[in-house]
Order: sequence, then C-alpha cells, then structure tokens
Amino acid sequence: MDTPPYDVIVIGAGPAGLTAATDIARAGLKALCLDKLAPGGEIMNLGELHDFEEIFDGTTMASRLTDDAVVAGVEIGFGEVSSISGSGPFEVETADGERHTARSLVVATGLDKGKLGVAGEDEYEGRGLSHCANCDGPLYAGQPVIIAGATGWAPHEATALVGIAGEVIMLGAPDGDIPEGVTSLPGRIVGLDGSNGLEAVTVENDGQRNRISTNAVFVYVGQSPAAKFLPDSLARDATGHIVVDEEGRTEVPLVFAAGDVRSGSQQYLANAIADGQRVARSVVAALKK
Repeated sequence: MDTPPYDVIVIGAGPAGLTAATDIARAGLKALCLDKLAPGGEIMNLGELHDFEEIFDGTTMASRLTDDAVVAGVEIGFGEVSSISGSGPFEVETADGERHTARSLVVATGLDKGKLGVAGEDEYEGRGLSHCANCDGPLYAGQPVIIAGATGWAPHEATALVGIAGEVIMLGAPDGDIPEGVTSLPGRIVGLDGSNGLEAVTVENDGQRNRISTNAVFVYVGQSPAAKFLPDSLARDATGHIVVDEEGRTEVPLVFAAGDVRSGSQQYLANAIADGQRVARSVVAALKK
C-alpha cells in the first residue's frame, strides 16, 4: 500500500488535541488536526482562566495553542468525522465525504454538550438552557441563574456569572472550594417550567422536591464522550470513555486518546495540555522505532 500522506491524524482541536499535534509535528512527523468547528474547543467559550501563573481568557489561550500548532507545521482541517476504517494505515472520513489517511490516530474529541435528562428539555434550549456562561451570561444580567453540576468546568462557569446574574446557585456536590458569591445546594433538576422561556425548575434531593425560580440553567451534567463515530473494536468504560493505558494507548495498535474523551480524564485545562504532551511522546516513540 502507498505511504499515507500523514503520519498522524489528530481528531479534535481542543487543548489536548492541539498540544498533541504540535509536539508530534515538532518531532518531525506530518500531522493533520481535524475539528468540526474552530480550533480551541470548549476553552473558546470560557472567560478568565486561572490554571496557570498568567491569567488570560479562553479565546487568547485557544489562539496561542493554534498558533503554536501552525508554526510547528500542523495542518489544520475542518470537518466532522463520521467514520474510521482500516487498521494501519487508517482512513478517516468526514460527514462531507472527505477522506484522509494516516499511519496513526489520536482521538481528542472531548465531550458532547450536557443533558439534564428531563422531559421537555429540548424545548428550552436557547430559551433558558445554555452551555456557555461567557456567551450567554449577559442575557441574564440581574436575574437568578442556576449551574447544573458542581465539578469539572462548573465552578469556573459559576464564577464567570458572579457579578452579572442577580443570584448564582450551583447544584450538586462540589469536589473543591465553592466560588465566592455562589450558593451551593445539593440535588438535581428533575423538571423545567415556564411558558415564555424558563421560569422555574424542580429540584430533587433525598426524595424531597422543591421549586426554584430561575431564568437560566447552565448545564454541566450529563456530558458524554464525543466518540460515536469510533468502531466498536475500541474499548470503552461504563460511561463510554475510551479506555487507555498510562501513556494514552488504546487496545488498537497506533490509536491513542487524549483529553476528556478518555477514561479517567479530569476536566481542567492544565490536565488536558499535559495529556496531549504525554500522548505525543507515545506516538513519536511508536512511529520512530
């Protein structure tokens, strides 16, 4: 078979994917980084980031990661991956029919948007349900809002809403400090109500249900790995995350996974970047034997 045009295709251009692609290209390998949207992933929607000594916003960080990738020689492509075939070389097909071939793959697609799992949820999308505090927070200035979820990005998003919304309630069990200005409550949302957009939610905790007035819910629960396009031969854990070893290798030779799509990941920017670096080292070691 002819030599494929790429050594590595990285699927997903978030922090983990861009970092992996950059380090792979710096090692002299030809890398394509594919994403269905703009490079940067979820951090494009975030405000101030505090993961590092320097404080900056998500858009700035995304631009830095993208610029580093381009300078390193990474080719940035656009398209939603619909299927993967082959066993090395691998062929990646996008929804618009484009095909790309590589010796190795890195899956760094992150998570799909969260879902509350309640009746009528889809009717409130864009009418009170949001997934981006930095984008939609100003729409609810001075109004009561709820963050559904208390781990991962949820505390960061709650902080972004303090000073904008009239009251910020974070629902769930936090695994760290509660952001200043945020009210933390146990429980989960089991109902949505409102005839002209969202007006209230029903919260259940220990069998008790309470109605809380609110104009917006920012959803950071019920997120699932963005990995529906992957073949069944790629092992998943009980929540659908890709199973990898400590170096990011999957059970399929020359297929790797990094970031929030993999089993055991943590939803923090610094962790995603470290994950991308670790996987890049594994890829380079495997391809440069």
